[in-house]
Amino acid sequence: MKTTHTYKDISLVPRTLSKVHSRNQIDLSTNFNNHKLRMPILPSPMDTICGINMCKAFCENDMIGMIHRFSSDEERINDYRTLVSENMDAIIAVGLEEQNLVSQLHNIGARYFIVDVANGFNTASEPIIEFIKNLSDTFLICGNVASEEGFEYLSNLGVDAIRVGIGNGSMCTTSIMTGVGQGIVSALQECKSFKDKNKCKSLIIADGGVASVGDISKALGLGADLVMMGRMFAGTKESEGNILKYNGNLYKAYRGSASFAVQRKSKKNPYYIEGDETIVEYKGGVQNIIDQIEAGLRSSFSYMGATNIVEFKSNADFVQYHMDQKLFKTE
Repeated sequence: MKTTHTYKDISLVPRTLSKVHSRNQIDLSTNFNNHKLRMPILPSPMDTICGINMCKAFCENDMIGMIHRFSSDEERINDYRTLVSENMDAIIAVGLEEQNLVSQLHNIGARYFIVDVANGFNTASEPIIEFIKNLSDTFLICGNVASEEGFEYLSNLGVDAIRVGIGNGSMCTTSIMTGVGQGIVSALQECKSFKDKNKCKSLIIADGGVASVGDISKALGLGADLVMMGRMFAGTKESEGNILKYNGNLYKAYRGSASFAVQRKSKKNPYYIEGDETIVEYKGGVQNIIDQIEAGLRSSFSYMGATNIVEFKSNADFVQYHMDQKLFKTE
């Protein structure tokens, strides 16, 4: 039986002499198809995170947001039209049987799609993946997977970026309810090893388990091309939902995509519940969070003697807080 690890189990260790004299020397940008993202981060397509206001905030920071799938076809189309009218773009989340919506969005210029399902390692994903990949100039994200077998399956289907991580999100109860999942560190290592060995072109998106900016650094060091987060952006002004006042403090709702409240939107009597619901303290504008992420990443890169993501991944070395304190390096 393999041992599985999460971000809490590891820490980056500087082993390369740093020549970074100023954090301003550091380039955090990454290529994302036709976009050059200022930082390799994505918001999770959750209904209490990603709406049009979050998309605008990300675009204003030279990144890309998402339009979640827990709204009507008309709402998603109108949101995308609004963004386009302001020279902005977004990734649009769709379900397994929304080919008609994909066609409508593609006709008005949408090219970035995410098939938002809990288990991407399932033949049920194939029809929508094939449909989107057969349209011109599309870029497709799909997942989630937690093993090299799942990564291989979606990569062979032509998925451009694969969400890696099952049961790691703070609002996800999949592992509790099903016993299924793998620590995000172990899942990333497994998928990165397979990707390198087989020269796969699919990008790795580390999805779930991020509790701090340091966890983003760890994910990148482990080989993730992008890191997807929900909780870090929850409770911000731009996140979906109303501000609540309780005992003199301000809060906003935060819930998993498989929670009762989300499933209740499309199902009369939800039965398979694998997500939590809670409230988080109101944080103000998301710009503050984005700035904190940038500052933390620049500092992390400086410690690791890296001026860009390629150098950071090459220099990444870790200590493991388990038993014999073995070191491991991501090759």
